[in-house]
Parts: sequence; structure tokens; C-alpha cells
Amino acid sequence: MAYPDATPDQIEFFQQHGYLLVTSAIPPADLAPLEFWCDRLLENKEELANDWAWDQNEARDKRSFRIVQASPSKLWADIDKQRYRTWLADFSAQLMRQPMEFWYDQFLGKPPQNSVPTYWHQDEGYWGRNLEDRGITGWIPLHAVDEVNGCMHFIDRGHADGILPHHLVPGVQSDLLTCEVDERRAVSCPMVRGDVVFHHSKTPHMSGTNDGPHWRKAVTNHLRVAGTAGEGDHYPWRVKVNQRTGERKAVGM
Repeated sequence: MAYPDATPDQIEFFQQHGYLLVTSAIPPADLAPLEFWCDRLLENKEELANDWAWDQNEARDKRSFRIVQASPSKLWADIDKQRYRTWLADFSAQLMRQPMEFWYDQFLGKPPQNSVPTYWHQDEGYWGRNLEDRGITGWIPLHAVDEVNGCMHFIDRGHADGILPHHLVPGVQSDLLTCEVDERRAVSCPMVRGDVVFHHSKTPHMSGTNDGPHWRKAVTNHLRVAGTAGEGDHYPWRVKVNQRTGERKAVGM
């Protein structure tokens, strides 16, 4: 199965709306090893993952992992050689109309009946001004997702609104951020295995709680304009939390 190229209509839709759902993009055979390594992260989450929604009332060794955050790149030595990685960069370059390169990935797992939302935020709110209008994310679910188990939602045309003020989520010990949005413009994005949804780094997005019977598993893939430096020149709300030591450090300026 060949990976698709972006059509002119898809490029125009992304440019106008700030997100794009691409259906049946990744062959099932290419997702199987990715899911295998993500399952290994889940099995060893206490050592290999963060709880992105770490409750401030929980000690480190008592984290309930309401949002498991880890990187399959930690375990899968050949991940950078996978076809889907090359395609993500090529397709992103077509959407962004400039050369793009893979930056980093994150496995995001939500346990059944014990998760929290990934609250409204913009990726640039975390990354800082270094990545202003230079980033795009490809979100890959490893199974069908809908509003029951935590699919993605976007603010339509929100990438045109600039950076919104963010703040830490009350009651959370990790560095989870959120911002206020106009939810009247929110668009829900149910997907099935093999679909990919792209969004601009300024597009506000969120995913809900997992109220289904099984883990909600997805991989975010972050790409940046080729040759761009990493995150930096942070906004004043940005902090980083070391989940091995509990150290909390403000990095915003």
C-alpha cells in the first residue's frame, strides 16, 4: 500500500482551518510494530514514562498515570527508518509549504475509567517562540477513537488567533498547560486505525477522558521546519518538572 500525497484541496483546507484528517494513510502492517513498542512502554511505565497529569497529592511512586507520556524512540532502535516517519515529513512539508524534518515523538496512553482530559493548549505554548509558525504535529491513534475514549478536538481556524495565554492546570504536579478557547468553534475528530490527523503548532487542541473499557493509545509526532533549532525563548508560563526528582523549574521568560 502506497502512502498518499497531499492534494491541493487538502493543502488549502489545512492552510485555512489549521488541521487536516487524512483517512487510511498508514497501512496496518506499519502500525503493528509501533503498537508493540508502545505496549512495552505501558508495561514499564513506572520507569520509562511520565504521568503528564500527575496529581499533586500523589508521591512519585504512587503516581496513578492518568496520562502516560513516553517516547517509543527510547525502545525501538529502527524507528527512524520506518516508512511512516518518512511519509510524515513529506506530507507535512506539503501542508506547510516548506521543508520539514522529524523532531520527536510521544506515546500518550489514557487508562480506562481513570484518565483526565488533555486540556486545551497550543504546542507552541510549550515550545516557545523558537518554533513560531515552524511546527506541525501528526497524531496517530493505534485503534478507533471517538468522544467516548478520547479523540482529538480542534478549534477551527484557531492557528490564526496567535498564541493564547496559558497557565498550569490546578491540582496537577506535572507541567501540563491549558488555555482558554472559544469552544463554539470546536471540532471533534473521530478516527480509526490507519488515520492520521495533522495540526499546526498554533492550533488549539485537546482530547477528552477515556471512558471506554480499554487503554486509549496514540502517538504524537512533532515535526519542525528543516534546520530549525529546538524549543526555546519560552513564554512566562512554561515550567518543566523532573518526574524522577520532583524538581520543578520555571523556564519561561
